[in-house]
Amino acid sequence: MMRTAVCAAAALLLVAASSCTGSGKGAEEKIDTLNLTGTLIAGDSLFNTPYGIVASGDRIYVRNSGKEKLLIDEFDADGRYIRSFLKQGSGEGEMPYVDAIRFDAANRRLIVEAAAMYGVLLAIEDLDSNNPTLKTIFSLPERIAGAPGDSVVPANLIRLANGAIITPNLTPAGMLGIYDSTGNFKKIVQPYPPKEELGSDVPDYALANFFQMKGAASPDGKHFAAASTLGDIISFGNVAGDSVDIVTLVGEPQEGIEISEEGSEATIRYNEKLRYFFPRGINVTDSCVYAVIGGYAHDNYAVGKSADADSMPCTMVRVYDYNGNIKSVLRLDVANCIIAVTPDGSKLYALGKSHKNGYQLFRFDL
Repeated sequence: MMRTAVCAAAALLLVAASSCTGSGKGAEEKIDTLNLTGTLIAGDSLFNTPYGIVASGDRIYVRNSGKEKLLIDEFDADGRYIRSFLKQGSGEGEMPYVDAIRFDAANRRLIVEAAAMYGVLLAIEDLDSNNPTLKTIFSLPERIAGAPGDSVVPANLIRLANGAIITPNLTPAGMLGIYDSTGNFKKIVQPYPPKEELGSDVPDYALANFFQMKGAASPDGKHFAAASTLGDIISFGNVAGDSVDIVTLVGEPQEGIEISEEGSEATIRYNEKLRYFFPRGINVTDSCVYAVIGGYAHDNYAVGKSADADSMPCTMVRVYDYNGNIKSVLRLDVANCIIAVTPDGSKLYALGKSHKNGYQLFRFDL
């Protein structure tokens, strides 16, 4: 698969672009594919409605849907259930739902996100106590717009070690924006790729609806990565002094979205060519980015689907460095799972749906 690289450099205070070259050449070379066999550590009866998973090294945290009374389940590294916390609701210390969770290894806390709280960085602290506490650790001065003219709406906040805040964007202004450490918007650092590379007739005003990105910072805060579900687009960032160097790879076009407009109304149709490129988002360590490789929608490649009982289960995970080079591809013997990688990169956990309509948790040594 040929991939094109787009480079950008964003300075925090002086926002003039600097030049760089990103290879992205890993996809053009022979890549090692590693067949990994997981160890089943937890079975059907332990899980409710899991939507996400993170691993701290000695703990595994599972994000539940907003239908559950408690939104996060905690397990030890061997899959033994410990407790559940974070009450579902709208009161103090509660959340209506959780869209994503990440483990902040430097501060031993969980970063939690919800679309209802754009522009706010929330964390669950005191994880080793009997009462983990939900706190606001950062808030943009302009929570929704974030910039003059309502040009930026942050999908999530990626806070880096040098104080920069990268924000995947929810408007047509561009895919990624950057804020300084005080929360002042500086510029768009990654525009949308040309329409011919996206491979879709999506109008400009709807680009973010289909190709928005979500991302995370590495545990040391020196790197970040972000990817799109419906676009074969993945970005990598590296802190360089008071700047952030960004490489974006654009791959195969999306051919499964059809939009027809008549007057002020638009009709959306998904055809048999619809693909999920990075359906599980990304997992990051200090040296690598782990991204589950998607597939065609007609093959039932969606979150929560399991393989047929008589088929060989498989999930493919692409491993990148922060220059966009593919280091290896992991072939997991679990179907269509959500994954988590420990901060030191030694273990990978995979949570997949079983044939009993439950869920199973597997551990892989990396």
